[in-house]
Amino acid sequence: MTKRAVIHVENTENLVEFAEFLVSDGWTILSANKTEEILKKQKIPVTRENALSENNVFIADTSRLIRRVMMTKYHEEDEPYISQPDEDDNIFIICMNVLPAINPSIVSKQFDNQLCPKNFFVSSLLRNAFRNYENLLILTDPEDYKEAMIQLRTGSISMEFRTYLAAKALNLVSAFDAGLSASILQSPQYNKPFMNYMMLPFKRELHLHCGMNSQQSAYLYKSPAEEGSVGNFLKYQNKDLTYTLVNDIAYAWRQINTLFALLKDQLTVKSTNSDGYEFTTQFTPLTGTVFSLAVKFGTILGASHATNVLDSFKATFTYDSISTNDVVFACSAVINTEAAEEILKGNFAAIVAPGFTTEAKQILSQNKKTKLIPSSKITNIELEARFINGGVLVQTKDATLFNHWSVRTKNRPSQIQTDEMVFGMLLAMGARSYSAILLKQNSICGIAQGCTSTKRAIDGVWYEALKCTERANGFPGDDFKVNKDIDKSNLGEVLVCDAAIPFTDGLKMLIDSGVKAILQTGGTASDDEFIDYCNEHGVVMVFTGMTHLSF
Repeated sequence: MTKRAVIHVENTENLVEFAEFLVSDGWTILSANKTEEILKKQKIPVTRENALSENNVFIADTSRLIRRVMMTKYHEEDEPYISQPDEDDNIFIICMNVLPAINPSIVSKQFDNQLCPKNFFVSSLLRNAFRNYENLLILTDPEDYKEAMIQLRTGSISMEFRTYLAAKALNLVSAFDAGLSASILQSPQYNKPFMNYMMLPFKRELHLHCGMNSQQSAYLYKSPAEEGSVGNFLKYQNKDLTYTLVNDIAYAWRQINTLFALLKDQLTVKSTNSDGYEFTTQFTPLTGTVFSLAVKFGTILGASHATNVLDSFKATFTYDSISTNDVVFACSAVINTEAAEEILKGNFAAIVAPGFTTEAKQILSQNKKTKLIPSSKITNIELEARFINGGVLVQTKDATLFNHWSVRTKNRPSQIQTDEMVFGMLLAMGARSYSAILLKQNSICGIAQGCTSTKRAIDGVWYEALKCTERANGFPGDDFKVNKDIDKSNLGEVLVCDAAIPFTDGLKMLIDSGVKAILQTGGTASDDEFIDYCNEHGVVMVFTGMTHLSF
């Protein structure tokens, strides 16, 4: 009687330990390719199985192996793993796994019918093994090897364990198939991001300390072959990463990448003057510019850009220690010594950046609470989703900044105002709507987000700008009262809103407080009155005709 186990894995974690156990317990291991090489290198005896070879061109080999798997019989009343008469070909353990992935380049421009990856036979074997799960031990997750060894050693494998493993195998097969189908349908040739069944093979990677609240549980799932900031969280296994912190880090890094991607090169937009004259608006490319962002609970607290990390950090207004508690700070450049010394004065939850100098790491390590997250990639998935009761809402990402600019006032914005407008709208694209952002010298000096109307956003941004000015002048004061001695004549220079703004008294106060340029969607009943008021007060205003709403 021969006890046979098929081992063919892409995830090689715990592989050698499990194989050594099987050999010591009298098992014959059937394998091929990478798995066979690893085991032989460790002096573990292996019998080559041609059906597992990626170069196998004989379908008959695979079919025969599948038949052996499906015909394996085991009866509890017999001795463990006693072969049936004339069936000394049984295979009792299937230890196989694949790494599901999304690869839209799988379909070339010249369709060549080579859609099946070389490891496609693995999913076929696992699917057929599932049909015979009562007689097989189907291992697809290295975390299950230890329990399998315990039950094999005692010679009593429970049906509950077999069923559990079989279900996990089917889960892996579905993820593999989902990744393959998404690779084909989302490729440039077909361009079908909204598939009939929304299945993407996200893998559970990290058990988080808690959800948004302490009574909630949470896990981090990662898309195969995608890193973004997610790949760097794994080093914090068993530490106090929460749902909220991970969400803020991912959100902040996505915003930084969006800013960098759209502003590093020359950006232009077709424009029209108030008299109908057509021209092209050009934005100054910001190659070499450092972008910074402060985020808490998915809300932007401050943002800026400058020529170096230190100045960009300071301009986010997060120099106020009150505003840095549990905040995530993101930066588009490597954190250096000078910036680290300033950052250390705050109490940040995490710092996310492309990297950290050795000296910066040493400085920031003094605050044990602050997590350093090096990130150099962003996901290529162009969809956004939200779970609702009974389903999932899915949409494409908001990635088009402008289609057209309509200058509605007599004067055009200056180049400085133009560049601040595009910076502000890029921030508004990620801010919770309705939102209004007030900018001065390339940094946020007031922001209102998640308002129920644009009118409330305008009132809120004026109030936030006043409080920011108070803090900058050393008057923290009451959170709900504005210091009457604060100079209100130069709160901000550029106002950006993610939707249409009705003309209100709040806008008059902002204009009186220094606003000289406004960028908004346009399209309200009070547009003409608003345009006349701007012309009278020397304010330029541009309509985009596009909203950038998000929640």
